[in-house]
Amino acid sequence: MHVTVDRDICCASGNCEMAAPAVFELADSGEVQVDDAAVEANVDSVRRAISECPTQALTLIE
Repeated sequence: MHVTVDRDICCASGNCEMAAPAVFELADSGEVQVDDAAVEANVDSVRRAISECPTQALTLIE
């Protein structure tokens, strides 16, 4: 289980990091970093992050 980020449409709003801070981190460069090792243990938060993404740049691959 992992999350993909479509970097072409990601606007780096930080909503994902707020919804699932154990999985997502907004780097200083403005790029969203994903800790795939933490996805399964935080899947409910990940799903919330995906639904709150303003550009729908996140996809959960199960």
